[in-house]
Amino acid sequence: MPVRKNITHSKFAARSITRTGKGAAIALTLALSSLSAHAQRASENAVTSAQDAFGTSVGDDTIGLYSSTEARGFSPKDAGNFRLDGLYYDQQGNFGFSNQLSSRTSIRVGLSAQSYPFPAPTGIADIRLRLPGEETLISFSSHYGPYGSSYGAQVDLDTPIIDKKLGAVLSVGAGQKELDFHSIFNYLDFSGLLRWTPNDSTEFISFLQHSDADNGESNPFIFTGGAFLPPKVDRDVLAGPDFKQGRHRTQTNIGLIGRSTVFENWRLQAGLFRSTNKLENDFSMLYRNTQPDGTADLSVRSRPTPWLGSYSGEVRASGVYTEGPRRHTLHFSAKGRAGKRLFGGEDTIAYGTAMIGDPVAIPKPTFNLGPQSRDKIRHGTVGASYVGLWRGIGEISVGLQKAFYRRTVNHPARTPATTRNNPWLYNGTIALYASDTLTFYGSYTRGLEDSGIAPENAANPGEALAASLTEQVDAGLRYKITSSTTFVAGVFEVSKPYFDRDLTNLFTQVGSLRHRGVEMSLSAAPLEGLKVVAGAMFLQARISGSTVDQGVIGEVPPGRPPVLVRFNANYGPAAWRGFSINGQVNYEGAHNANRINTIKVSSLTTLDLGARYDFEVSGVDASLRFDVKNLTDEYIWTVSGASGQYTPSPARRYTLRLAADF
Repeated sequence: MPVRKNITHSKFAARSITRTGKGAAIALTLALSSLSAHAQRASENAVTSAQDAFGTSVGDDTIGLYSSTEARGFSPKDAGNFRLDGLYYDQQGNFGFSNQLSSRTSIRVGLSAQSYPFPAPTGIADIRLRLPGEETLISFSSHYGPYGSSYGAQVDLDTPIIDKKLGAVLSVGAGQKELDFHSIFNYLDFSGLLRWTPNDSTEFISFLQHSDADNGESNPFIFTGGAFLPPKVDRDVLAGPDFKQGRHRTQTNIGLIGRSTVFENWRLQAGLFRSTNKLENDFSMLYRNTQPDGTADLSVRSRPTPWLGSYSGEVRASGVYTEGPRRHTLHFSAKGRAGKRLFGGEDTIAYGTAMIGDPVAIPKPTFNLGPQSRDKIRHGTVGASYVGLWRGIGEISVGLQKAFYRRTVNHPARTPATTRNNPWLYNGTIALYASDTLTFYGSYTRGLEDSGIAPENAANPGEALAASLTEQVDAGLRYKITSSTTFVAGVFEVSKPYFDRDLTNLFTQVGSLRHRGVEMSLSAAPLEGLKVVAGAMFLQARISGSTVDQGVIGEVPPGRPPVLVRFNANYGPAAWRGFSINGQVNYEGAHNANRINTIKVSSLTTLDLGARYDFEVSGVDASLRFDVKNLTDEYIWTVSGASGQYTPSPARRYTLRLAADF
C-alpha cells in the first residue's frame, strides 16, 4: 500500500542541516525527527509501528507494558512527565491527548529517555503531533463496538493552504460510547492544527482540540467491609440508578509551538499550552462496607462542577559544537505551569442497603451543595544541561535545575494553606557503545512532582497533597541482534514518599515507597510479514515507615502486580494480499488487594485476537479490522492502590473498524 510521506517536513529538516552545519544538524534535528505527518487512518497499526515493548499508541491502537498513566508502577501524568513534541505540557483530566491531532504516543524509559535534555523519574509520555503534508488527504474512519451501544465516525482533512508554507489538519468525530461498566454517553470531538514555515529554518504550529461528552454516568465506587474480595457481579449490567445521571464533561487543549535557528549553531524552541477539564452534574454511587454476599451501604454523592485548568509551557535554547568525532550540546530551559482547581462542596445521601452489581430503584436525589474549595499551583523550573557524544565510544549528559513550587488551598471557613518547595534537581546519564550492536547505559534522576489527591473513602476526599521529591536510578543494555531484532533489558529503582490513610483516616504521607524492578523488551521481524513485540516487567514494591512498623499497613502496596507480560504479534505476508492476523497475550501476576496484605487478587491472563484486511478501491487505500478483547472472558477484581476501590476487569468485547484515505 502506498505511503504518503511528509515531504515538507523532510525538506525543512534537510535545509536546516545545511544551514547549521554537519555537527549541529544531528542534535537540532532531534527536536524534529519524529514530528510525524499525514492523517493516514487506513494504515495505523501500533504493533508494526512500535520500536520497543514499553508502550506505543497509534490512533485507537495501544500496546506495550506501560501507558501515559502507568509506568514502572507509577503515573507519568501525575509525575508531570508529558512532553508534546518534546516540550513540557501539563494535561488536565484523565483523558489522553486526542488522536485527532496525535500521530503517536510513546512511553520512554531507560535508554530511550536519555535523548531528552531533562529526563524525570517514572518515564516520559512522548506525544507527537500529526502534521500536514504537501498533498491533500481526506481520511474517514468508523467503528462499532467494543460493546453493543458503541459506534462512531471521524473525518480528517490534511491539506496544504500555501504551497510549502502553510498547511492544516482538521478533524471532527461523533458517536456514542459504552464504557466497561456499561455507562453510555454521546460525544463530539473536533480539532484543528495549522503549520506555518515562513522559511527553511523556522516553523510555527498552533492547534485546538475540544472534546464534549454528554449524558454519561459514573462507575460505581465499591469498598469492602473487611479482608475479602467482593463477590462476582454480572458485567453486562449497568449497576446504577434508574434515573439518568446526565454527567457532562468537556476537555479543551490549545497550543502554540515555535522553532527557529537563531544563530549558526543555536536553535530556539518554545511552546505554550492551555488545558482545561470540566465535569458538570457530577453524581457518584458509593458502595461502602460491602459484604461477601454483595450487600453494601449505598450512598449517592454529588458535588458542584469540578474544574481543572492550567497554562504550561517551555522555552529552550540548544547549541551544538563539533570537534572531529566529538559533539557537544548545551541546553538552557525554562518551563512551568500555572494551575487552578475547583473541588469539594459535595453532599452525600445515604439510601440504606443495596446489592452491588444490581440496578438501583431510587428517586433522583435533591442535594444541598456547599461552597467549593480552590487550589492554585505555581510551578516553575530553570535549568541547564550538557550532552557530550563521542562517536563510536559513548555519550554522557549532566543536568541541573532549580525548581520553584507553591501550592495554596483555600477551603471555605478555613485559613488558606500554602506549601512551598524550592529544591535543586539534577540528573546524569551515560551510554557506552561496546560495539555497533551493543550499548550499555545508566542514569540517575531527581525530580519534583505532585502527590495526588485523597480518595473517596478518606476523611479529606479530593484534597491535593504537597509536592514530593522523587529519585530514580536505572541501568541496562540494548542489543541489536539483527537488523530487524532489538533486545532491551534494564533494572530500575524509583523512590517516592508514600501516601495512605493514617489512624484518623486522613490521607497523608505515611512513609516511603520504593519500586525496584527488571524490565525487558524484544522487537523482532523474524519472518516476512511477521512483527513481534514482547515485554516483561518484574517489580518489587515496598513501603517503609512508622505505619508499617506499627502494623497499620503492610509493607507491600496494594494494586501493584509483581509481574507484567505483554506479547503482541502481527502476521500478514505479501502472499496473503492484504490480509493479516494479530494477537496479544496479557499477563498480570497475583497481587495484594488491601492495605494490610491479608488478601490478594488472583493472576490474570487474557487473550486478544484480531484480523485485518488492507485493500484498495478506485485508488483509495482502505482497511477493515475486527478485534476481540479478552476472548475467554476472564474475570478478576482490580484494586486502585491505597484507595481500596474495587472494579471488575473488563469483559469480552468486540470492535469492528473501517478506515479509508482519499
